Amino acid sequence: MIGWIAAGVLALAAILLAQRPRRLRARIGELRAQVADRRSTGAQAPLVVDTRDDELEALAAEIDLAWRDGQERLAAAERREERLRREIANISHDLKTPMIAVKGYLQLVERDGPHAVPGRLDVVLARVDDLSRLVDDFFELSVLDSADHTLRLERADATDLVSQALLGFQTHFAAGGAEPVVTLPPTSLPVRVDVTAFTRVITNLVSNALVHGGGALRVELSRDADTAVLVVANPAAGIDETDVRHLFERSWRADPARSGPHAGLGLSIVAELVDRMGGTVHAALDDKDIVLTVRLPLAE
Repeated sequence: MIGWIAAGVLALAAILLAQRPRRLRARIGELRAQVADRRSTGAQAPLVVDTRDDELEALAAEIDLAWRDGQERLAAAERREERLRREIANISHDLKTPMIAVKGYLQLVERDGPHAVPGRLDVVLARVDDLSRLVDDFFELSVLDSADHTLRLERADATDLVSQALLGFQTHFAAGGAEPVVTLPPTSLPVRVDVTAFTRVITNLVSNALVHGGGALRVELSRDADTAVLVVANPAAGIDETDVRHLFERSWRADPARSGPHAGLGLSIVAELVDRMGGTVHAALDDKDIVLTVRLPLAE
C-alpha cells in the first residue's frame, strides 16, 4: 500500500514539474508582450508578473530599472542636444556682430586711410579680442562637456593664485583709470583645486566685471570655517533679482537685445568648474552692486 502511495506522490510531482515549464513560458510570453507594448507606446507603468517565481519577478524588476535608466539617458541627451542648438544660435549671433564691425571699420580704413579717423584700428583690435574670447569660451565649454574631461585636484595657495591672476589685468585696470579694491588674507589660504581651473574661475569673474559692469571693482578672498570664499563685486546697472537668478546659465545675459560684445559663457564656465571642484557659486544684489561669490573647500 505504501508503495502505491509513494508511486502516486511521485506521479503527481512529475505532473506538477511538467506543468511548471509551461506556466513559466506563458509568464515569460506575457512579460515579453508588456515589454513590446512599452517600447511601441512609451508606457511607463511597471511590468506585472502574475507568478510567485522569485527569479522571474527579479527579472521584471531589472527590466524596469534598465528601461527607466534608458529613458533618463535619452531625456538627458535630448536636453543636451536642445541646449547645443541654442548655444550654436547664440554663438552664431555673437560671432556675426563683431565680424560686421571689423569688416565695416576695415572698409573705412581702406577708403580713407588708417589716419583719417584716429582710433579705428583700436576698435578693430577690440572686436578681434571679443572674437578671441568668445571662441576660447566656446572651446572650453565643449571640453567640459566631453566625457573624458577630468580635473586634477591638488593642494594650492588661493592667496597666491588670486594675486597672480589679478596681475594679468593690470593693463586693463590702468586703461580703465581705476585700481580695484583688493582684500587678501595676510597668509596663505590652502585649497584643494585644479590650478588651471581655479585660475580660469578668477579671470572669468574679473573679465565679466570689466566687460559688463562699471565703476569700482572689489575683489576679496577670505576664510569661512573650512571654506575659502572668493568675492568679486562691482556696480551693475540694469540688473534686477530676476536677472541674478540666471547669471550662471549658459549663453544668458540681462540684455535681451544681445547688444553686448560677448555671449553669457564666462560665468557658466565658472559654475561648471567650481561644481567639479566641490564648491558652490552664488550671485546677489547688494544695493547697486552685483556680488558674485565662489566657495571652495580648504585643503586638509
